[in-house]
Amino acid sequence: MKLNKDLIQNIEKKLDESQEELNQLIQKLIQIRSYSGEEKDIVEFIVKTMQDYGFEEAYSDKLGNAIGRIGNGPLKIIYDAHIDTVRVTESEKWEFPPFEGKIAGGKIYGRGAVDEKPAMAGYLIAGKILQSLKNDDDFPFTIYVVGSVQEEDFDGYPLHHVIVNEKIQPDAVLLGEPTDMKVYRGQRGRMEMKITTSGISAHGAHNEKGVNAIYKMNPIIDKIEEMNKNLPVVEPLGKGSITVSNITSKGPSMCSVPDFCQVHIDRRLTLGETQQSAIKELKTIFLQSYSDAEIEVPKYKGESWKGTKFEVDAYFPTWVMDEKDTLVQSGLDTLASIGLQSESGVWSFSTNGIASAGQLGIPTIGFAPGKEELAHSSKEEIDLKELKTATQFYALFPFHLIEKIN
Repeated sequence: MKLNKDLIQNIEKKLDESQEELNQLIQKLIQIRSYSGEEKDIVEFIVKTMQDYGFEEAYSDKLGNAIGRIGNGPLKIIYDAHIDTVRVTESEKWEFPPFEGKIAGGKIYGRGAVDEKPAMAGYLIAGKILQSLKNDDDFPFTIYVVGSVQEEDFDGYPLHHVIVNEKIQPDAVLLGEPTDMKVYRGQRGRMEMKITTSGISAHGAHNEKGVNAIYKMNPIIDKIEEMNKNLPVVEPLGKGSITVSNITSKGPSMCSVPDFCQVHIDRRLTLGETQQSAIKELKTIFLQSYSDAEIEVPKYKGESWKGTKFEVDAYFPTWVMDEKDTLVQSGLDTLASIGLQSESGVWSFSTNGIASAGQLGIPTIGFAPGKEELAHSSKEEIDLKELKTATQFYALFPFHLIEKIN
């Protein structure tokens, strides 16, 4: 099956017929609450929908990701959309209830309406349409639709599990994080670090006999604040950042000199910045402050809704695709074919691409409706017309990629 006028018209026709079904599907996905680690209900719904839509395979893997397969061609593409969301807090002010999936004025509102249930709805309808158009000639590609779990807490790991542990080895990955209908091709990396200073405890009435671990930390914090202002700007990802996000101390009592102080660091990494370079920068600060402080990269420990336990380092590498790369150009060609401006961009936040592109070197891009800055907020909303257009992109993209490769 090749990209031609008849195929494009058939997809457009079937997408017009599926508009209401698409709207109901995204509404249902929003209505199923799916906090990280609590995705059982939405995974079961997605797997059942894949089966109903004629996917050739539909199941949940050992971690709990939903996985469906379309086609059996030689080019293998993963369409990934994480289906977990951050929690709703009491302090948030929502225009509509966050799990109602309210449709009003051509838009849909609610938790996950941007981050990132629209992509999953689009993948499912695009898959249904492609399966309905399939004839005796198989597709020249295989699409694996992945509804990844626990991305909000362990970004990258769910897709890493699919590729490494489930042995689904793609040639390319398409991410469903919000891109405001542009093709995104990279992101800043991030890592977490803990810095610890040690002192000598003493009674507060005789504090001169002790060494205050907090005072030893103070010059380090000052230099970290100064460092943040002077980090390099490297396009297209811009400037990294470093933030002291938490501080704790311990001593024998509240009336004593603390002998332990620790700060938690959030470090965003631009091009050329790595785990090793970020640690080296901080060790230079220790020398400047005449400090014997220690530094470590913490580990994340998690357990999925299926009871699968895992552990990962809190390091998520930077990645970016060249705009001239075949995958990026195929995405831009697809945009042009559906009447959108061929424009690329990058994310400010972290995505599952840290696994596919950052760790495993697999070409990766992203495309979805929704504005990145609305994610994790009470303002999540998307235009349903854009969701329909995105679904058209998902159906056509693999044909453009095949055409570009050949």
